[in-house]
Amino acid sequence: MRKTTLALGVAAAAALALLLLAPVSLMQYVDPIAFLIVGGGTVLVTLLRSGIDPFRHSLAAILRRGQDGAARVEILAQIFNELALIARRDGPVALEHHKVDDSFLANGLARFVDGADEERLRHFLDRELSRLEEQHLAQLDCWRGWIDHAPAMGLIGTIFGLVGVLGNISDPRAIGPALGLALLTTLYGALLANLVGVPVLARLQRRLREERAYCEKISDGLTVLARGGSSRQMREALQSQPPSPPVLKLVGNG
Repeated sequence: MRKTTLALGVAAAAALALLLLAPVSLMQYVDPIAFLIVGGGTVLVTLLRSGIDPFRHSLAAILRRGQDGAARVEILAQIFNELALIARRDGPVALEHHKVDDSFLANGLARFVDGADEERLRHFLDRELSRLEEQHLAQLDCWRGWIDHAPAMGLIGTIFGLVGVLGNISDPRAIGPALGLALLTTLYGALLANLVGVPVLARLQRRLREERAYCEKISDGLTVLARGGSSRQMREALQSQPPSPPVLKLVGNG
């Protein structure tokens, strides 16, 4: 991933350098109509295809501040040690008013307090993990759609521009803006797909994989808690395994 990200950075820097050193104004690459067609069209089609909630949740996951995985697991281990101490000393019912910040942990803890044994609790947690996986797939689908739709909207803008060229073939002054629209929409589509969609999808994949792994650790910890396991068993269940990195892949207009 590092090599691919470095290659993307070098390519973007080279493209920017060419634009800055070229004997033309950067304003020639700015067209509000072209950007409205491609940018607005990409956002609209993505929302219509995948829905507002998955798109909004994906943005929240991307913008959420990252946390060190080992430190997060260590904090989780401390939380479970405290929960196990209270449960052994005062019984599971004493955890009813114990506040936890994570919603997945709170739901599982509520089931444990309600008297669910290890088997029933594991069954509930597996269902919650499946539901979480469905939400993650919907969020990833938003940005896979974005990567597909941006070049397609660029192609639509190109067709609009070419129609304008053919419709004003006798007026040389009208050909330039129409041809510019045709070319810039293709450029904007490629940029939105490769410089926005691809990196965002890779970052989202990493964040959601980390969240899934964290929820699996919570599930294992709650299972050990329901079993009445020791602190050593609790810590073994929460041992961290780093998720594999996602692979960046550029897309084109084809």
